Amino acid sequence: MKLVRFFWRQEIHWGTLEHDQIFSISGSVYGAFETGEALCRLDDVKLLAPAEPAIMVCVGINYQKATNAEGSTVEDRREAPRFFFKPASTLSNPGDGVRYPAASEDPHIEAELCTVIKRSARNVSKEDAKDYILGYTCGNELGALDFVRQDKNVTRARGFDTSGPLGPWLVTDLDTSDLSIKSRVNGEARQDARTSMMLFDVYEIIEHMTAFMTLQPGDVVWTGTPSGRSPSKEGDTIEVEIEGIGTLRNEVLAPN
Repeated sequence: MKLVRFFWRQEIHWGTLEHDQIFSISGSVYGAFETGEALCRLDDVKLLAPAEPAIMVCVGINYQKATNAEGSTVEDRREAPRFFFKPASTLSNPGDGVRYPAASEDPHIEAELCTVIKRSARNVSKEDAKDYILGYTCGNELGALDFVRQDKNVTRARGFDTSGPLGPWLVTDLDTSDLSIKSRVNGEARQDARTSMMLFDVYEIIEHMTAFMTLQPGDVVWTGTPSGRSPSKEGDTIEVEIEGIGTLRNEVLAPN
């Protein structure tokens, strides 16, 4: 099933998507709901990021052969994932313009598989993690890598406004063990990998994460990016495509 969050007739809605038709739902996407009548066509609405997070938590360097901001390559699985927080205020909608900080001289895009949480999660085992997932979507984590090198942390580099495009919708039933994940800039391929290259899979990430913190309905887990992160600049069209989900597309506007 595909779940869409959208703006239509001056209101924000959730619905289900079949082909290009959006259907109403009764109930809450974070609980029990039923699909209702046909509402509108996909072309008639403004798609919104398919999540309503209080927090977003990211995994750093979670793919084989991925590199950090200093250019070091990771080959082996660590004892545990490395996490950092991304402010909910960074969230951007599909199709929206995004902006890098004017002070950054090394802006990049990073394709990521993102997971949206369905219910309160604490001390969840990897065996049970699937029951806490509402669905999966594409994320494009924009980064200012020179800020990482300057600051020795990721707060500025990952926390600037519009740095978290998410969408275009959620897919609720998806085997994420071996999906194609790609990024493009102006139609040119930049990243091309598979989720089977993750050092920690989605369920393991949730197990480690909820061992020390509670995730709430609507929160987003960013699962890391493959090697090949790419620079981008004003005027570029940037895309993330994940097999079984679709394509997230945004335009890079003038820096601010």
